[in-house]
Amino acid sequence: MLALFVIIVVLLLGLTLVEILSTGNEAVSQEVLGTRAFTAANSGMQAELQKLFPLNNIAGSCAAISNYDFSVVEGLTQCTAVVSCDDYATVDSVTYYRLESTGTCGSGAMAVDSKSIVLSSRTVIVEARSL
Repeated sequence: MLALFVIIVVLLLGLTLVEILSTGNEAVSQEVLGTRAFTAANSGMQAELQKLFPLNNIAGSCAAISNYDFSVVEGLTQCTAVVSCDDYATVDSVTYYRLESTGTCGSGAMAVDSKSIVLSSRTVIVEARSL
């Protein structure tokens, strides 16, 4: 009888430890996907700012919506960015822009009915002005 009690207590301790380790792994996965999504948002923002302010001093354009797919970029597989641009004011021939970039990363192929796929997104907003 005592042996059965000891086995049950050890089994419960083992199950608790497995649950704690599983929760820790899930948190790390979310953190990694969040970092990748933030990097995708920043990369999309940098690409859009480079279009808006090119180095050749020719005035760029502010596209309403631009989509970037980073599937072929190592470290950003299954990541995308959507960047919106709005030139919201012009004062004394200086144009003011507001750009918003949302990076999204997933842990696998995004099936509509999937319940095991983790999706993370981060948004970066930048305001800029012409010179």
